[in-house]
Amino acid sequence: MFSNLDWSILSVYLVFAFGAGILLSPKAGKSLISYFVADRKLPWWWLGTSMVATTFAADTPLVITGFVAADGISANWFWWSWAIGYMAMTVFFAGKWRRMEVLTDVEFVELRYGGKPATVLRMVKAFYLSILVNSIVLGWVFKAMSKITGPFLDWKHILGADGFSIVQNLWPTFLIFDSLNNTITVLILFLVVVIYSSMGGIQGVILTDLVQFALGMGGAILFAVYAVSSQGGVSGLLGKMEEIYPDKHESILSFWPDFQDASLPINVFLIFISVQWWAQYYSDGSGYLAQRIHTAKNPEEAEKGSLWFNIANFMVRTWPWVLTALVTLVVFPLHDPTRYFAEGQLVGSDREMGYPVLMKLILPSGVLGIVFASLMAAFMSTADTHINWGASYLVNDFYLRFIHPSAKDKTLVRVSRIAVVLMSIIAILVATRIQSIASAWKFLLAFASGMGLPQILRWIWWRANAWTELSGMITALVLSLILYPAFPEVRSEYLLFWVAMGSVAVSILITLLTPPVAQETLDAFVKRANPFGFWKGEESEIRLNELRTRIVFWVIGTFALFFGMFSLGYFFLLQPWQGLVCLIGFVVLGSFYWKKGFSKN
Repeated sequence: MFSNLDWSILSVYLVFAFGAGILLSPKAGKSLISYFVADRKLPWWWLGTSMVATTFAADTPLVITGFVAADGISANWFWWSWAIGYMAMTVFFAGKWRRMEVLTDVEFVELRYGGKPATVLRMVKAFYLSILVNSIVLGWVFKAMSKITGPFLDWKHILGADGFSIVQNLWPTFLIFDSLNNTITVLILFLVVVIYSSMGGIQGVILTDLVQFALGMGGAILFAVYAVSSQGGVSGLLGKMEEIYPDKHESILSFWPDFQDASLPINVFLIFISVQWWAQYYSDGSGYLAQRIHTAKNPEEAEKGSLWFNIANFMVRTWPWVLTALVTLVVFPLHDPTRYFAEGQLVGSDREMGYPVLMKLILPSGVLGIVFASLMAAFMSTADTHINWGASYLVNDFYLRFIHPSAKDKTLVRVSRIAVVLMSIIAILVATRIQSIASAWKFLLAFASGMGLPQILRWIWWRANAWTELSGMITALVLSLILYPAFPEVRSEYLLFWVAMGSVAVSILITLLTPPVAQETLDAFVKRANPFGFWKGEESEIRLNELRTRIVFWVIGTFALFFGMFSLGYFFLLQPWQGLVCLIGFVVLGSFYWKKGFSKN
């Protein structure tokens, strides 16, 4: 349970979140541009940090704890592989998004394709992203928070038996997460998020993101320090790992799969690094990432912000979570989770619970409040982003485009705030149906994978059209709904592979069978975006050479990022020589990329 000091820390943070929304409400209410893209005036460090805060959700440390328990440290290649795609966003797309000066990435499709197919695509994507994709993401974020709050808050004690009984009788059973106790906590946080995100718009969201990132990262590091110290430091932790897992501790601690015991099958690893990074609904930096990019002062600031996001997302965030996950393997052994603590019974049935249960066991008063507030901040930074992002589609790409094209700014801002509330309610409904956060992650990757390659092709290939995207989306959705129920025992990565490959095959075939985009539309797009790749015209060879050059720097930047991330990991796990080699690789490649490659973006 929380002490008075813990409650004080949590209260201060909630007051700050409310205050940010109230203070920025007048600015956000000026226009749709102010509400959703902050008048396009933010510096790189602001928007880049906001990207990191958004991807740092309360669910992330729980899922990583589950990954490490299932397949060791190398299981994190599931999300480490995303670095390949995120670096592609930095090198290829960030500056182009800012040049387009659109309010949402869905608005972009009519500028790229034109005609009725593009209009249909815009409407379909607005629904697909705001209702389907966004609601599932928000759903697992709410689900994660319900797991985290469970061990700490007892509303029956706070409200009294009679008060809790009244709520229990009034509350619909279909709106309950794990329990009514967890539901009450999540809904209180939900109301806070809705109020400040609806009032302050994207600028309020990003302002709170800056504090939420600092708090979230600080809390993760603080928890990792306490967790590792409880085992006698890193050397003590490694010694206990060897004692408890004598036959497989090396494979658990390896960053690279050995394709045996605790590590990944080679086929799954290959899917991670060759398919999964591009089979994402934000493969070209679209979605909530593009929304941040749109807020940049200029294309250069957008690219710098994207690069900072990559560094902070992989190099800074990874290791506190991984170290804490390793501690949970010692405190709650896989073969006997109740060996040291009775609370291990809860962890044994759900390894994701190892993170919050360990918090309760080892953190002292005050520190517990800070770490819990950090997870609350992580939850809120993701929830406010997705609520605002989903609302931007409903307002800009549905209401303004199809229902009320002549709506004035005040009306649009009012509708935006209503849309924020609507998105939140839908997310709560979805969250109550999610059982496993990791499973929700993987299912979303599959059914949205049809958007991945088509969204990359639209920037680099003149022949891509609206049907390319539509056919890919529909195919992936249909295949996911067929394959996942039909093969429940098959690893989700294999299902993702077949869904992604099937959608790519269909989208390319449909592209070649349908008419190309009108030449005047292509010319207008080329003039506005200045793309590179396979384009017709007098500068076709120049554009193709530019693509080749950027591919080289994309590879260099990606390797530099992995070298930097692994160098820290090796140092933390007391392997200094490997850490030094990786550090040298990071410095050499990173310096070359910054001097030669980044200037080309």
